Amino acid sequence: MRPIKLTMSAFGSYAKVETIDFTNFYDKNIFLITGPTGAGKTTIFDGICYALYGQVSSSDKDQAYIRNDIADDSTLTYVELEFELKDKKYYIKRSPAQRRKKVRGDGYTEQAATVELKI
Repeated sequence: MRPIKLTMSAFGSYAKVETIDFTNFYDKNIFLITGPTGAGKTTIFDGICYALYGQVSSSDKDQAYIRNDIADDSTLTYVELEFELKDKKYYIKRSPAQRRKKVRGDGYTEQAATVELKI
């Protein structure tokens, strides 16, 4: 599998929408994901795993609670992954069950988990 683009919204350590364009590294034979402790390196791997399998990579994390604690109430949690496998391109978007602000009135409503796959 060759990742193309990963987008995470209010996911793990990222409170806003963050996108990584892996095509920027296609001219390299190898690249590293580096940074100080708490920078969000593991969240990148968690995002890829969550998009593909519906679970984060770390077994010690609460699988049911992957939303960022300080994300704005109006920001939904989701992960999008575009990747290539055997010369086919795939797109997957997955969001966990979560509370979101009601469209009309005050308060919150429960939104069911969703997954979307395009080939």
